Amino acid sequence: MSWLRQGFRGALTAALPRNRFMTRGPTATAEVALTFDDGPHPEHTPRLLDALATHDITATFFVVGREAEQHPDLVRRITSEGHTLGHHSWTHSEPALTSSATLLAEVDRTVALLSSISGRVSDRFRPPKGKLSAAKLIGLMRARQRIAMWSRDPRDYAMADAGALARWVQATVPNGGDIVLLHDVHPHATNALPDLAAWREQHGITFVGLDAWLPAERAT
Repeated sequence: MSWLRQGFRGALTAALPRNRFMTRGPTATAEVALTFDDGPHPEHTPRLLDALATHDITATFFVVGREAEQHPDLVRRITSEGHTLGHHSWTHSEPALTSSATLLAEVDRTVALLSSISGRVSDRFRPPKGKLSAAKLIGLMRARQRIAMWSRDPRDYAMADAGALARWVQATVPNGGDIVLLHDVHPHATNALPDLAAWREQHGITFVGLDAWLPAERAT
């Protein structure tokens, strides 16, 4: 049940240091992190990168390994344009049907691929659907993965069009340290980016990649 998951996540947030398990950034800042899951997508990710450049926004991408393998040039573009690169398992399989051994094998495979493409060890991991068991968490800690969750979820993947996401953005007052969960396998985030960019003037925030709060620990 969702309240059990929330309780488990809250307990982990309280028990683990922020540089190992993050649900939000420093609240004393006026910084917000936009994060994009499930790509790279051959159509939507380039358009999103163009829009981020137009609005001078640095973001974070949690890529799926098998998609990154198909589109390595987009992975290189993500890093070359100054965005933070994270990963989201190899297949984004259903968590309840994925054993801890399978997930950790996918993590190893994805990290190796991204390292070969980008020349960097990508140790920022977002679990599919944000779901973790105790065994998976322990395995990820042993694998020196840093888990990045989120504090704001508009559920853009379930929205019928970009207008719904734009309305969510317009109705939301961001807080310092917010991590916003979005997806670059749909067009909605790109189309709503001007409304997200307007948060700077409306609410006095700045956008950062998670490198700002989870700086790189290792190099290849």
